[in-house]
Amino acid sequence: MTEEPTTSSPRTFRIDADVMRGLEEEARRQGATVNGLTCRILRKYVKIGTKLEQFGILSFPKNDVLLIMNSVTDEELARLGLQIGKSSAKEIMLQLFGELSINTFRQFLSLYFNGYANWASFSEERRGDALEIRIGHSLGDKWSIFLKNYLEGAITETLKKKPEFKYVSSYSIILSITY
Repeated sequence: MTEEPTTSSPRTFRIDADVMRGLEEEARRQGATVNGLTCRILRKYVKIGTKLEQFGILSFPKNDVLLIMNSVTDEELARLGLQIGKSSAKEIMLQLFGELSINTFRQFLSLYFNGYANWASFSEERRGDALEIRIGHSLGDKWSIFLKNYLEGAITETLKKKPEFKYVSSYSIILSITY
């Protein structure tokens, strides 16, 4: 999914020296320009961060998430994934985009699921009258159980469609939604 082209607007502003050094180091590490990195950071904050601050989003290291996941049964994890997918995905989509549609669901996966929350990588492909979605992650079986059920809850609640799960493994999920 690509974002719409935007025009740039030159601005001058002051940045603390330690922050600038951090931006320069990170840009160098990523093989990016400071300008490009700064634009990505600001875009993420403006498009998502400001709208989601009211949700009290928490960030956890992956190892802590795995510790929590591994202490819950697969059945309970599936139930929680379905419940959370039905409730929070809908609320986040409405806050970010103001409507529930296949296009806003795709944007949700790209901007929030893959970008802001960093839950998994995401790609999509149209196949006739269906949208095939591929999810990849590195967190194993438990995370796949949670994500599969989260996605099922989110899709049934927001799009009123039943997803067809074509493949679920320890590190990836492939599903299809018919238009």
